[in-house]
Amino acid sequence: MFFVPRSLLLIGAGAIGALYLTSTHEVGSAPDPPQHCSFHVAADVLNVRSGPGPAEHQVDTLRQGDQVNALPNVVDGFRDLGDGRWAAQQYLLPAPGSACAP
Repeated sequence: MFFVPRSLLLIGAGAIGALYLTSTHEVGSAPDPPQHCSFHVAADVLNVRSGPGPAEHQVDTLRQGDQVNALPNVVDGFRDLGDGRWAAQQYLLPAPGSACAP
């Protein structure tokens, strides 16, 4: 049988743990916040829905020319506005310098 001193095992385990933390995670760092995008409303009236679909409940409306911040998520043609709010992507035009594509 092969004998390895306990202290050597502990040092090896600590080194492996340190390598793991530094290679896959930064110790003490928070994840990046979601990237926000800015859009102008192109429709006369744009319904804001509770989910990504035309059958979802209407929770708000936006008017033509309104500027709205959104998240990069687009599902079935609906842009995630955050906080459970979704709007049809086809009526949202990217504001100049916006971080998200249509």
